[in-house]
Amino acid sequence: MRKLTFSLLIALFTLSVANAQINKGTSMVGGSIYYNQQKTEQNNNVVNQFTKRSELGIVPSYGFAIKDNLIVGADISYTNTTYENGTNNNSNKTKNNGFGIGVFARPYRNLGSSGFYLYAQGRLGAGFSKESSSDLKGFDIGLGINPGVAYAVTPKMHIETGLNNLFYAGYSSSKTTNGANTYKSSGFNANIGLGSSTQWTVGVKFLFGS
Repeated sequence: MRKLTFSLLIALFTLSVANAQINKGTSMVGGSIYYNQQKTEQNNNVVNQFTKRSELGIVPSYGFAIKDNLIVGADISYTNTTYENGTNNNSNKTKNNGFGIGVFARPYRNLGSSGFYLYAQGRLGAGFSKESSSDLKGFDIGLGINPGVAYAVTPKMHIETGLNNLFYAGYSSSKTTNGANTYKSSGFNANIGLGSSTQWTVGVKFLFGS
């Protein structure tokens, strides 16, 4: 009898997770993290030269369901980017710290009764950055589309993975001061598909309320 009761509870729990949706009025709190690294090497028969770029990003967020399966919200972000170039015996390394804010809208779509969701998040954000070893400062603003997949581990907890900035269009500018001289640069950029600005992210979200 106890085995039957336990099995029934497991079945009911599984069913409740699989058929769950994000109801209007639900609050969502969580975040995501991403890391990527790019390295190029060149051997000229004398020394092995290389350039390497590593980026770590952390993005906590808050959202609210304005209707079933549609979350709108805001986030803040921190990125740490390291640039290194030189040879195996002698290299230079610089670090860039960035901070940003953004607003987003994220519609979800249930994949049948599997407990999985597809989402496509649109985000408008702005960021500021500063290189730790120089007077280089930067600013950017842009619109990105971030698709992904989420899974309801429980009705109150989702784990997710996605592609940040699979589509991106934006404006950026930078300024460097060297003594009495100031150098400025700016420009617009856009990309569709996997590129240097695309990051693979993993995250977790907690749901409260309705």
